Amino acid sequence: MSSAGRVGLLVNPTAGRGAGRAAGERVLSVLRRAGLDVVDVSAHDLEGARRAAREQVAGFEALVVVGGDGLVHAGVGAVAGTPTALGIVAAGTGNDIARGLRLPLGDPVRAAQDVADAVLSGSTRAVDAVRVSTGGAGGSGGSGGATGTTGWYASILASGVDALVNERANRWRWPRGPARYTLAALRELAVVRGVPLRVTLDGVGFEREALLVAVANTGCYGGGMLMAPHADPTDGLLDVVVVDRLSPLAALRVFPTVRRGRHLDLPVVSVHRARTVRLEALPGGAVPRPHADGEPLGELPVTCEAVPGALRVLAPRAAG
Repeated sequence: MSSAGRVGLLVNPTAGRGAGRAAGERVLSVLRRAGLDVVDVSAHDLEGARRAAREQVAGFEALVVVGGDGLVHAGVGAVAGTPTALGIVAAGTGNDIARGLRLPLGDPVRAAQDVADAVLSGSTRAVDAVRVSTGGAGGSGGSGGATGTTGWYASILASGVDALVNERANRWRWPRGPARYTLAALRELAVVRGVPLRVTLDGVGFEREALLVAVANTGCYGGGMLMAPHADPTDGLLDVVVVDRLSPLAALRVFPTVRRGRHLDLPVVSVHRARTVRLEALPGGAVPRPHADGEPLGELPVTCEAVPGALRVLAPRAAG
């Protein structure tokens, strides 16, 4: 590669009440001890991190992200579809992208050493990423209209009550870890309403009043909830999990089954696979903003397209 050994480092210093900064310092030390030329492109907020990653990524062999899914999402947006590889050191609340890609959790030093070894050996795994167009943007891979945006995500797009859960969990600062998502889910499911949607899978559409429609590249969100346990980020397809509208009581009964992926056997749940998925709001109900990788996107309609091998992830050869 043109910038052999030159690595960008993106850290969220505020993650985990300051734990992100400490993790970033440990990771920086590991990478430099391995002989890598590390350039810190961290910023004080998520928007600054996105901007820094986009502007500087072309000069790096790899971009290493130390943080949770929000920051990893920024890294995915910067490197997807480019020659720059992505290194992930999970140091956030949910860490679902790392979990879905079978990368180390709970040990930033180990993860950093894996990343350093992968850079030095040139060891990467090609995985799919999802190109997403929202609002006025439409069509497969389109550049978007005046009111739309186009970007990327790596794990799951949430479009119903799960989007509301993400939004609520993102506002809370307590409790830490997956319990935050669990409590947010219980709060939203207690007052849940259906979302009227049109779902189009590779050009074939149907209409549904749904509790949620999850468009999944990997299996989990919400701190390990197995919404799409059979999703494979290397098959070029998206798993689309549709949960029909339920009463609040029924929704609360279904919720515990999602943690282990047991909801797929329920009659109110259907799973589809497609390369391109479009979601559109129908008249008759309030539709929440969709979230991807736990981060808010624009308004519906939204088009998701699986792009095979669009993301190169640093990982030891044994992990692939």
